[in-house]
Amino acid sequence: MDIEKINGYTLAETIISLLLVTLLISFLPPLFQLLSIDNQQEELSVQQFFTFASDELALNDLVSVQSNRLELLSYHNELVTIERYGYSLRRQVGGRGHEVLLRNIESVQFSLENNQLLVVITSLGGKTFEKRLQVYTSTLP
Repeated sequence: MDIEKINGYTLAETIISLLLVTLLISFLPPLFQLLSIDNQQEELSVQQFFTFASDELALNDLVSVQSNRLELLSYHNELVTIERYGYSLRRQVGGRGHEVLLRNIESVQFSLENNQLLVVITSLGGKTFEKRLQVYTSTLP
């Protein structure tokens, strides 16, 4: 008996192909999760700034609040400013230095209401973050 070889897929080849496709599809959700880490990084950076600003308010006396600038007086009697600078938020002490606290921001607004400092930050992506911080100083502007 002569048996001719017939070209085509066998059941084993089909099962192996489906197994490989299933394995590849199972790696897609973690891959998409890795791509969304950048958004979490932005939120973590803003939350870290809010914590830093809260500590600054606790350690220094509030001198003045302008729409995009915050002035504090340190216990060394040096003026500490936190202000928008380009697309970042910076801190200067005594008019010197340039410490970047937050990057990629479109706007920042400071306002004082009932012994609380309202900080509103808008990122370049359009996301808005808002936080009320307690002001502990006895002399408010």
